[in-house]
Amino acid sequence: MKNGLTWLTAALLTTAVASYACGGEKTTTPTEGASSAGGEPALVITDQAEWDSLVGQGKSSFDTACGACHPGGEADLGPKLKGHMEPTDHMTRQIRQGSGRMKPVGTDRLPEDQMKGLLVYLASIQAVGDVKGP
Repeated sequence: MKNGLTWLTAALLTTAVASYACGGEKTTTPTEGASSAGGEPALVITDQAEWDSLVGQGKSSFDTACGACHPGGEADLGPKLKGHMEPTDHMTRQIRQGSGRMKPVGTDRLPEDQMKGLLVYLASIQAVGDVKGP
């Protein structure tokens, strides 16, 4: 019986680890750049000049880190992003962890201090839906 329980424990643990590593259900704590409970925007920019600046910075970051596969947010090697209105936490996880054919985009290619601008740019092309601008 002890060997049966050891085997079952190992099988359950392996399944849990594999599920998590392969994109199983994960929870996140709402932060800037992650959608919050209740449908509130994950990021709110009220100043038009700040919004415009972040869109410009974000487009530059997008062109550098994402544009080869998603030129202008359209489909190419990667799928079309425009109009998808994904939550920012999902988009951030997709960028940092990758999935399927998409490799993760690390902080060497997209520094963390550029993520806010990127998310604002993605909101401007309707690729993320929980960023609110002026």
